[in-house]
Amino acid sequence: MSSRRLLCRIGAALLVVAALSGCGYRPVVQHGPLAQGGGVNVVLFANKSYRAGVEAVLGRQMIDEFALRTGGRVLPADRADFELSGTVVSYGTTPVSYTAADAIKEYRAVLTVQVVLREQRSQKVLWKGDLSEQQVYPVNADIALQQNAEDAAIEKVCRRLSERVWQQISQRF
Repeated sequence: MSSRRLLCRIGAALLVVAALSGCGYRPVVQHGPLAQGGGVNVVLFANKSYRAGVEAVLGRQMIDEFALRTGGRVLPADRADFELSGTVVSYGTTPVSYTAADAIKEYRAVLTVQVVLREQRSQKVLWKGDLSEQQVYPVNADIALQQNAEDAAIEKVCRRLSERVWQQISQRF
């Protein structure tokens, strides 16, 4: 066999090995407490804001983010090694832009949360943080469309907060 043909076969074999090793699902967790595999229980956050239901949206986003990042290891309390809990500290909206007629054109939704990651057995706090996110949304004369825009802004804020919580916990370890 010629050396050129041998090099082509070796190159093809390396390419196949590289392609196969890059396929498949693997948890994103590489190190830290969540990498050891005991799973995390995401507890419904307390809500100290005037906006009812924002804690449920945040909880759903936290579950989705942690399930994605841990390979699905969001577990019930009796099976999880860690507990993620927290409090919605505040939610508010403020006008941020106006039309030429001095009518409000856009609002800014701001959500502030306090989040705690604990080891369940010992209740030792592994990470604690205060985070805030915001999203601008348009004003609409139709109250239903206005409410939909605010709800969509809350979803985006909660998704970004969930991502930031994950990043903060990951950087900690």
